[in-house]
Amino acid sequence: MKKLSVVLIVISILFSNSLVCKAECNDEVLLDAKNVKVEAIPMTEDLIYYVIKISNLTPNIYITIHEDDNDTTTTYKYDDSENGTIEIEHWYIYEKVYYTINVYSTIDGCADESLNEIKVNTKKFNERYGYVSCEENPDYEKCDPFYEPPIGEEQTDEEFYEEIQKYNEKKDMSFWDKVYAFIKDYYLYALVPIILVSLGYGIAIYIHKAKRGDSK
Repeated sequence: MKKLSVVLIVISILFSNSLVCKAECNDEVLLDAKNVKVEAIPMTEDLIYYVIKISNLTPNIYITIHEDDNDTTTTYKYDDSENGTIEIEHWYIYEKVYYTINVYSTIDGCADESLNEIKVNTKKFNERYGYVSCEENPDYEKCDPFYEPPIGEEQTDEEFYEEIQKYNEKKDMSFWDKVYAFIKDYYLYALVPIILVSLGYGIAIYIHKAKRGDSK
């Protein structure tokens, strides 16, 4: 019986500690953890790099940031921030890099429990950004420094050059040239429904006349 009593006492202590932890982590602390925001922001004005921006830190919480690229984990507290915001420059842009951010409470009873996990990643640098054709067409979508083609839509350089050449040709066209090109490219989409409607209308007239002939 004594052993059973000891076991029950230990279980009750652990349970009560768990309740205390949850009580301490509730409300304000949990809300603070939930409100943490993480962004991977591409910087393309002068130099090309990324900024990992963590905002809404408070004295109630701290974060750990794990970078998959070099398998390192760094801890940041509110005192390391500027009014709750931390910005980390990321200069390796030739591969995607993934970050995992975990949010913890500074309260001792909950310090080891992750209250929020956020994952972000950078994009791989688009090497075509430096092509002459992209320098001449900086607004073209596929010339964006961090453009990522959808899976299965990757292009060879030859295909890219052909596409951007057509893009330039259309860009230099007059309004009426664009109208003509649109009609030329899509006339079948408009012509087929017209033919089908006309055919249906003709059949309906034929049936109607045939019925009138039978009734005479």
